Amino acid sequence: EMKEQGIIEDKLQLLREVTGAFRPGVLTALMGVSGAGKTTLMDVLAGRKTGGYIEGDIRISGYPKNQGTFARISGYCEQTDIHSPQVTVKESLIYSAFLRLPPEVGDNEKM
Repeated sequence: EMKEQGIIEDKLQLLREVTGAFRPGVLTALMGVSGAGKTTLMDVLAGRKTGGYIEGDIRISGYPKNQGTFARISGYCEQTDIHSPQVTVKESLIYSAFLRLPPEVGDNEKM
């Protein structure tokens, strides 16, 4: 039906004019109503979106995002824990810290 109306390609825009800032060493929570695009935004930032189009700039400290660098300096701890559904949010973050941070970072700092 859309082709009959002259529409060749249909794009659904999931995010629009998103800006934000994350401070180093500070835990940041992304909150919003269901369907607001929180997971989509985080998936795009984390490089987990494999389909569709990503248009516009993603910048880290003013520089174009390099996925390898971004993965080293950030952590994405999802709401749904696939390892154990009984763990708390704090336990999930600690588990993520122990997996991601180098051995030089002490256990107390990871907690």
